[in-house]
Amino acid sequence: MSAPSVNGVIPRLSGDVRPLIPTLGLRNYWYPAVAERRVGSRKPVKIAMLGEELCLFRGANGDVVAIQDVCPHRGARLSEGRCHYRGTVACPYHGWVFDESGKNVAVLSEGPDSGVCGKPGTEAKAYPTRTLKGVVFVWIGDGDPAPIEEDVPEEFFDDQALILTGQVYWRCNWEVALENSMDSHVNYVHRNALVVARAGFIARGAQGEHPIFVGNGFGGDVAESNYVRRSPSQDVYANGWRWPKSNLRRYWTWLFRPFVERARRNIPPPRSPRWCGGHHLPGMFRAEFAYDLYTRMCVPVEEKLTRVWYYHYLRPSSALARLWQRALYFALHRWIIEYNFSRQDEAVMLHQRYHTPEKLSATDAEVIQWRRLVVTKHYGGRDAPFEYRNPDGLAPDAVPLNRVSVRYLQEEQRAKARR
Repeated sequence: MSAPSVNGVIPRLSGDVRPLIPTLGLRNYWYPAVAERRVGSRKPVKIAMLGEELCLFRGANGDVVAIQDVCPHRGARLSEGRCHYRGTVACPYHGWVFDESGKNVAVLSEGPDSGVCGKPGTEAKAYPTRTLKGVVFVWIGDGDPAPIEEDVPEEFFDDQALILTGQVYWRCNWEVALENSMDSHVNYVHRNALVVARAGFIARGAQGEHPIFVGNGFGGDVAESNYVRRSPSQDVYANGWRWPKSNLRRYWTWLFRPFVERARRNIPPPRSPRWCGGHHLPGMFRAEFAYDLYTRMCVPVEEKLTRVWYYHYLRPSSALARLWQRALYFALHRWIIEYNFSRQDEAVMLHQRYHTPEKLSATDAEVIQWRRLVVTKHYGGRDAPFEYRNPDGLAPDAVPLNRVSVRYLQEEQRAKARR
């Protein structure tokens, strides 16, 4: 299958659409680039993402800004230069100086009044940036940026939210990394991960769920979720085989249960179905986990390298609680989720043959629809209409939260019990 040119015409979305998925991700979206604390006042920082190489430095008002990491003069790396003057970065080769708009404002090797300054072709491309909760987001695309609220989770705009961020790298393509969270591998691949072992047995996930389209991606139908089903103590197959290593957990999960239940009460449910648990553009998976609500954001770096961001969302009730949650994250929780758990995913994906023929079943409905959504937005643009019929004919902006959020449903049930 040959991929048509990107001209606003959406190709037929039938059969295997994997060859139509952009290798370096969807453009015209906001992406996380760097933790703000990494960018100082004297030395710029280099970040590669979606095939772009960016130079980040502090602008005139102190905010982090981004321009292309290539001097238009002789191609030197601006990120290897210095910020000699407030709001500028100087090329390390001939001392061309650029401001946050990418304009060449000086050439130090010829003096600050060089006649080169301001001439057409001497400017570096600038990228819109916005810093939220200590994370610098960059608009990777053409034209004016879309409202950042459409691409960045709602908690980044919550004054009371505590968002703890971390990063790991997976040596695979971004689409492979994202599809990792679209199936029922967790209870097998992660059966020895601490976060799974402490929570007891979870029944096999082969029952499947109907994906519900919420405008920027899909949530799972809560009524069909394993989280609201009563799990057996261990799966036993018809031929007598037993699920590997699961049954031993009954001897220690009672010890963790009070801590897990207490942590679960601190998980803030999403405020809108658009940001429910599930998969969201441009490359997010949001999980309502038994510690916090976390988002895994897959940012393409190279064809087979993905920067995986984690956003952990909590709403502590006091300054002391905020301090405790920070300490807990850096001392323990970061390792549990981002290394112990996450590296088990990468170990499997490293040698995955992604483009071989695959046998998708009815339970892979979300994988199929996600691929179609990505292709639609790639070829038709971020505002291209996506044709998908939700269960019960629900419009994306009319999906009730208790249909797509386990945490919201739990809070709803708790509120009813108190009345």
